[in-house]
Amino acid sequence: MNTFSFTDRLYNILIQVLKDPIANTLLDMETDGKTPVNNGLDIEKVDISKNDWEFDVKILGDISSMKCGKFIRHFIPGKFSDKEIYDFCAKYNRVRRGLSPSNEILPSYKKVEVPVFKFNPLDIRSTFISLTTKTYPYGHEEEVLRFLPTGLEKDQFGNYYRIIGKSETMFTSHLDTADRNQTNVALYSFEENGDEIFVTDGGSIMGADDKSGVSVMLYMMSNNVPGIYYFFIGEEVGGIGSNKVSSVFDSFKHLNNVKRCISFDRRNYYSVITSQLGRQCCSDKFASELAKEINKSGLRLGLDPTGIYTDSASFIDDIPECTNISVGYFSEHTSKEKQNITFLEKLAKACINVNWESLPTIRKVGFNEEIIRKYRKFLTEFKLVVFSLETKIVSDQGDIYIKMDLDDNDIDTVHNDILSLSVLLNKHRMDPDIYFDYSYIKIKLD
Repeated sequence: MNTFSFTDRLYNILIQVLKDPIANTLLDMETDGKTPVNNGLDIEKVDISKNDWEFDVKILGDISSMKCGKFIRHFIPGKFSDKEIYDFCAKYNRVRRGLSPSNEILPSYKKVEVPVFKFNPLDIRSTFISLTTKTYPYGHEEEVLRFLPTGLEKDQFGNYYRIIGKSETMFTSHLDTADRNQTNVALYSFEENGDEIFVTDGGSIMGADDKSGVSVMLYMMSNNVPGIYYFFIGEEVGGIGSNKVSSVFDSFKHLNNVKRCISFDRRNYYSVITSQLGRQCCSDKFASELAKEINKSGLRLGLDPTGIYTDSASFIDDIPECTNISVGYFSEHTSKEKQNITFLEKLAKACINVNWESLPTIRKVGFNEEIIRKYRKFLTEFKLVVFSLETKIVSDQGDIYIKMDLDDNDIDTVHNDILSLSVLLNKHRMDPDIYFDYSYIKIKLD
């Protein structure tokens, strides 16, 4: 029965949650031997982790992470319920972040008072607070409508939009948040370098992703900035709303002349995204001019090719210039999420001073005539193949790709579609490069 020890940092956290029965048991295991320890894992030392819900454990001199719940179930099997383990882990998360175990914030944090809701999108701070009093997982988006302007249009897919003036610009944000179960949010604030920062009590995500973007768009709409304003559903579960609009893009007459799509859904303070899903989503010239326009108001945005995905990525094959702009949140999708509300206010004000319609359109969508001639026979036969997966031809910087969407599909379906495609490629003596992503396969035709 080999024992282990806690670092002073972890020991002090356990002392702070001493009223918790799991904390008591862990302390007994480490200090006076009241609880037997079957340390078959040969753990030498246990420390706090930089991540919520985890301990760092030292085994044979190496440090690795271990889920707190797994640690407890291994060393104290059958003694505590799942709820008791969850409650302990939540307390541990709060204390390691500088909060108290009972949801009470230490003196450097102030609880954010939630005002009685009154529609006033010109007040970014109060709008953001109202939008983040609870989370809105996919399926709960309609509950956000009470905070939005009345009379929004609703498309056949459940997305909401409004057209202001005459514009070739589409603005997007999303109404859902990245959690499965709806929960109430307790907001707190502190000051950092003169800016006000919002955090939660550690018991939930905040939902700044993407209520920050919603707040910016509501501010722009109230200032009558011309544009097509889209509030999408299901972004956090694969871009459901925007993908469905893209699938029948040409049927939406109000989108026929759109040249640029701007999402407000990027972390940090500095990004104008130029690449998403491994593809160029906007030209560098467009991104540079957009950054210059926003930076006139004192911000410091620049080109960033490290984008992953948001709703604007759904329109890469439909709209020439698609990007995503930083809105000042960090650690999204975690209980450590925070939002710089001061930055958000500055960004919203900067956006009403941008001359959106003067931004250049450089990137091309669709296939040029040379590509069409080169692959005419293949493209004709490709259109006749029935695929179960969402499979389409896309172009990127002069190259042509087949893109197969793997989300929510079983292995037999994927196998059958790849086999069908392989037969077609072999027939035309094509030996393409293949790129794999967690959600799609991209095949470069050669």
